[in-house]
Amino acid sequence: MKVKKWDVIIIGIFVIASFLPAAIFSIRANQEVGGYYAVITVKGEIYDTVELTGHKGRDEIVVETNLGKNIIEIVDNKIGMYEADCADKICYVPEYITKSGETIVCLPHRVVIEVKGEIPDKDQQDIVTGRFIRYE
Repeated sequence: MKVKKWDVIIIGIFVIASFLPAAIFSIRANQEVGGYYAVITVKGEIYDTVELTGHKGRDEIVVETNLGKNIIEIVDNKIGMYEADCADKICYVPEYITKSGETIVCLPHRVVIEVKGEIPDKDQQDIVTGRFIRYE
C-alpha cells in the first residue's frame, strides 16, 4: 500500500491536535490567577498560611511541638523545610516547592506544607473543615 500525501497531512493534523488539550491545561495551570500561597498544617490543624506570590527576601517559621522542631524557610516565592530534628530527614526533599499542589511532609512531626493557588480572602471559610482560614 502506498502512502499518499493527504494521508500524511491528515495524520499530522491528528497528532498535533492530540497534544492541544495538554498544552491548554499546561498554560492555564501556570497562570497566576490570584497568586500562590502555602498552608502549613501541624497535626491536621492549620498552623499558618503564607503568601508566596510577590514575597521577597527570606523569612523563617519555627514550628515546635512535643513531637519535635521544624524550621520552615520562605525565600522569595518558594517555601521549604530548612531544618528538622526528625531521624529520617525525608522532608528535605524536595528542597523548595513553588507550584500549586506540591507538598512537603515531615511524618514524624506531622507537619505538612502545601502550596495552593488563588490567595484566599481574609474571611474565607474552608469547605472541608468548616473553619476560617487564618491569612495575614
